[in-house]
Amino acid sequence: MLKRIFQIVQKEFIQIRRDTGMKRMIVLAPLIQLLIYGYVVATEIRELPMVVLDYASSAESRRLIERFVASGYFTVEGHVENLNQMTDAINKDRAMLGLVIPSDFAQNVRRGVTAKIQLLVDGSNSNTATIALGYAGGIIAAENNDLLEYNFRRRGFRLIEAGIQQEERVWFNPSLRAINYTVPGIICVLLMEVMVPLTAFSIVRERERGTIEQLMVTPIRAGEMLVGKTLPYVVIGLFDAMLILAAGTFWFGVPIAGSMVGLFGYILLFIVVSLGMGIIVATVVKTQQQAALSAQFAMVPNILLSGFMFPIESMPEAMQAFTRILPMRYFLVIVRGVIMKGLGFAQLWDQALALAIIGTIIFSLSWYRFRKVFG
Repeated sequence: MLKRIFQIVQKEFIQIRRDTGMKRMIVLAPLIQLLIYGYVVATEIRELPMVVLDYASSAESRRLIERFVASGYFTVEGHVENLNQMTDAINKDRAMLGLVIPSDFAQNVRRGVTAKIQLLVDGSNSNTATIALGYAGGIIAAENNDLLEYNFRRRGFRLIEAGIQQEERVWFNPSLRAINYTVPGIICVLLMEVMVPLTAFSIVRERERGTIEQLMVTPIRAGEMLVGKTLPYVVIGLFDAMLILAAGTFWFGVPIAGSMVGLFGYILLFIVVSLGMGIIVATVVKTQQQAALSAQFAMVPNILLSGFMFPIESMPEAMQAFTRILPMRYFLVIVRGVIMKGLGFAQLWDQALALAIIGTIIFSLSWYRFRKVFG
């Protein structure tokens, strides 16, 4: 039995070595996607383009504009002369935010009365617009505090800073780098994006070429064929995981706080689950084109609903319940827990158990489907 399995494994590696496209998919695709995800998928937004309509043209208005720029969250793309030009800049996506400073702004600031400004925000991207308004609100609040302190001192009063004082301590990600949070999630996404299609393509390709029928008439059993065809992709999955972790650590500077041995144990479990999903896909389709579309159908819910892109807590209750059957939901918690928090099995056993149960169900179903179709 072991000899027959080894021969299938050897045959699979020979096919992989001869397939140039698959080699690119195994090595280049994860690295390219890691770079794209690492630089693009981030919760922090900086240098939002803005245009300014400054009717006051005063030292006070220039100080406020400089405060927006100095924050690093905004960059001034230009000054306009009227609201029509500002509207045109926002409509043509040259600006995300418009800052309108009225003519009496400086006068009101000097008198110590309310000085109004107007913020025009492009709300077509509601998430970015909300973040932009939050940044602007913080900048204006800081300017108000400075003006309040200045007015008190100008009148000969001393401002006593009393009340509540906060002391901040950020755990697990002291620098608050968004990339430290996104890279562990990217590892989960890339492993699934590589494992599910590769397994499905491998089996469907055998069917298209007619070689799987030749294997079926040999003494090789369906179980031996399944093990022999999946073992090479387990090795490939572990190789890709090492590749992605190395790139994340040395290129993006993401530290790994937990045990590498434990992490690769969880990765191995997730690879087996992903391979099971790929086998199920291969047993319900007949061509590689169908396999590609079906693999996407299996992967997209895992990516969108696992918590990688959107918090599960913000989803509707029915959707939150649905996420409980998605393996990537649990694997994402495990990977972030090990890499960012240094957690071990004592803290992650419940997530690992849920992933193992789902993996057992998926692989049992894939075994049943494979034996039924190719047995």
